[in-house]
Amino acid sequence: MAGAGAEPPGLQRLPDALISKIAAGEVVERPSSVVKELVENALDAGAGRIEIELENGGRDLISVADDGSGIAAEDASLALERHATSKIASFEDLLEVETLGFRGEALASIAAVSKCELLTARSAGDGHRRVVEGGRLAVDEPVSRPRGTTVTVESLFYNVPARKQFLKRPATELRHALTVAQGYALARPDVTFVLRHAPDAESPVRELLRAQATGVDAAGRLNRIAQLFGEDLVKHLTPLPEARREQGIAGFVGDRETTKGQRLFLFVNGRLLRDRAVLSIYYKAVRDLMKGERPPALFLFLDIPPESVDVNVHPQKAEVRFRDAALLGRVGSALRRGLEAAKGEEPAPLRELGGPVAPPAWTGAGQLRETGAAAAWRRSGAAGEDNREEGAPAPEAPAWAAELAARYGGIQPGPAGKLAEVAYRPEPSRPVRLSGKARESLRLIGQYKGTMILLEGPESLLVVDQHVAHERILYERFRHSLAERQSASQTLLVPRVLELSAAENAALAECSAGLERCGYSVSSFSGGSAAITAIPAVLPDKEAESLVLRIATQVAGGDELPSEEEALSEYLLTQLAASRACRAAVKMHEALSAEKMESLIAELFACEHPYTCPHGRPVVLELTDRDLERRFKRR
Repeated sequence: MAGAGAEPPGLQRLPDALISKIAAGEVVERPSSVVKELVENALDAGAGRIEIELENGGRDLISVADDGSGIAAEDASLALERHATSKIASFEDLLEVETLGFRGEALASIAAVSKCELLTARSAGDGHRRVVEGGRLAVDEPVSRPRGTTVTVESLFYNVPARKQFLKRPATELRHALTVAQGYALARPDVTFVLRHAPDAESPVRELLRAQATGVDAAGRLNRIAQLFGEDLVKHLTPLPEARREQGIAGFVGDRETTKGQRLFLFVNGRLLRDRAVLSIYYKAVRDLMKGERPPALFLFLDIPPESVDVNVHPQKAEVRFRDAALLGRVGSALRRGLEAAKGEEPAPLRELGGPVAPPAWTGAGQLRETGAAAAWRRSGAAGEDNREEGAPAPEAPAWAAELAARYGGIQPGPAGKLAEVAYRPEPSRPVRLSGKARESLRLIGQYKGTMILLEGPESLLVVDQHVAHERILYERFRHSLAERQSASQTLLVPRVLELSAAENAALAECSAGLERCGYSVSSFSGGSAAITAIPAVLPDKEAESLVLRIATQVAGGDELPSEEEALSEYLLTQLAASRACRAAVKMHEALSAEKMESLIAELFACEHPYTCPHGRPVVLELTDRDLERRFKRR
């Protein structure tokens, strides 16, 4: 570092080799980044078959071969240079990109940080071979090969050791590569995908993924889903409304059975994305319609005009921006209709009445009165209704009451003219006995709709979600219990077989050591399935199976696993305790006695972390007196 007062160095132009390595860092993050870029190029070239071969998780070798259009011999020299592309020629083209790749950076970036070989031919027998090592040309010669392109990448990051040290274990890198291949296999069911892997050059190659080409219609997409995830998942999928397909919105949502895993896939014009805006709409629809937090499976395909979406907002093209503000509304409507159909429900038809059958005036005990009337109308003959003299005629019922009776077969309002009774009368306010960690001045008000517990504080109203509060209590109990001893295991008489995708199976293999420590015994089979032969003694069979599936799908979907075995076991123990707590916790819409509410609140505030559940949701919300006064315009 230059000393104080030293002149700063003058500006200088960076060497091309250094520029290429810097640019490569934006595009090539790990072996799966290479697989993604090469597969996209193959699809843009019109490939009908793509074969991927990996060694050591892609750290030593990545090869992607296709039967697409190939590259002309005169263009092969440009193919490995930066910003050489046939897909755009002007800024206007960038606004209407129809291809997966378009910047002309991928091959040059890959070649800058590896030993890269390009074999390509426009017509059978008339090919070209070009080898670049660390950005420098080593071989440039004509060859004979079938039509198509093969790109082979060896020793990724061999000349960038600082980048290479950030690569994960081979099993983790393999899983990321499988996830990419699986995603594009879902996006393009009309293309055959094959992925093979070998731990090293001496070991036999094993086929991990094979998906034969099908159609691009709904049936073809379902067939492709079955190839990757098994037939059982397809039985639990419901198509989105047919009417939305003309607007470019198609796909499938799962029923409650599919909430065991986290299989959420979103494609925009054939590009696999994790768009937060669309997923948040889906999560909200799930909470509203299914009253749960775990989303069912989702396979959503958006085919929209290229000018309606901006794909040039992320170096790795992993995000897009929608220019049509109304699109998300249409997507949300389609998702809601799909979820309703998956539940087996149809929207109830609404019909207009001739006018209101009851005026909107309400008195505290559930009595109705006519707007503007001096006294409440009461049914004739009810004892103790008013203070009229004996023998005096009962007041005439208003017109809306006669209409109500005629419309609904003579139904009359209940005793004393009540159309509704108060279903829950809160207990008198009482102090809540709390531990030393808690606020001793809290008082129990009662329970709201069998879901929330209301507490009165010195300067605020506290609202406690009873389910997540009990979940936090049980989680800390289970977590401490599991951490103190090795989890007991019970062997299953009949193994439980899971149908998994290749990426999920790879994720499960990564977790095997940690799962064994938790009391599981899991064996992976070829073709994606796995068998659970032993489970933790503290879990029921179905719950133990559901937890394994959820972990596999979450990890395959992008959750990073700890690299150290001790940390991995800790992660899995946390998942185990959270699952057990969620299942055992008191449910929503369950009435609790005052004593149970007091006990639950006391235990909650004795927890180490009382304000969030194991999944990160809030347990307690606070509305201060100042906030209430502002709402009522008192401040």
